[in-house]
Amino acid sequence: MGDSTDTVELAHDGQAWLLDFWATWCPPCQKPMAHNQEMLTKRAEDWKGKVRIIGLSIDQSMDALSKHVATKGWTAVEHFHRAGSDASAVYGVNGVPHVMLIDKNGTIVFKGHPAGRPDLEADLDKLAAGEALTGEGVASGPKAGGEAAAEEEEEGFAEVDAAAINTEMDGFKAVAEGLQADAELKELAKQCPRAFCVMTFTQKYNPKTQALLGSYKNYRVLVGPSAGLATIKNTLDEKVKGSFEVVLREQAM
Repeated sequence: MGDSTDTVELAHDGQAWLLDFWATWCPPCQKPMAHNQEMLTKRAEDWKGKVRIIGLSIDQSMDALSKHVATKGWTAVEHFHRAGSDASAVYGVNGVPHVMLIDKNGTIVFKGHPAGRPDLEADLDKLAAGEALTGEGVASGPKAGGEAAAEEEEEGFAEVDAAAINTEMDGFKAVAEGLQADAELKELAKQCPRAFCVMTFTQKYNPKTQALLGSYKNYRVLVGPSAGLATIKNTLDEKVKGSFEVVLREQAM
């Protein structure tokens, strides 16, 4: 991290990148950034010259970023401050945490919440080896037949009551506060490299039908000891309810 007056231009260099938009004041951003540090520490030798993990902070000041990173010891990650940059607008980042996976050719192959990818370490291994990613949210190549491609693009989206969903998501905030205050859950979450329960609501316009479509999902990404995962899953099933689609991704350790 340089002085706050420094202007830095990030240019792709042929490596696999994980670009993480985040903030020091954002509670859901902390575990993903800690995981970034853990991956880089663990894979330092074999990722050298092949993989970069870059944090792009949207904090109000460079000073806040520098102090937070130093306190947490997250120095293996390359950290930059967005400052007056329009990077968020250019890449459609409306909230944090928000990550982008970029392949060796400089192509963005995934863009979204880190909970959308269950194993970022494996993703970066594949990208560093020049392999393509698969799974939900991964950008696909061009397809023949405009209509067929449009139909595939709409998979997972449907006409929805956006107002009702937004009201439901507002209600989830109180539930989330209760989960975060649960002492047992907090202790179990500390043992998990990844523990997310995140609501996502994505909308897009279908020019063919002139309809506004939506995709409403609850991602539950859990990586940790099997006994703890069972308790966390049961609690989420009991307390987190709604009209969303549950996407459960778990990995026992």
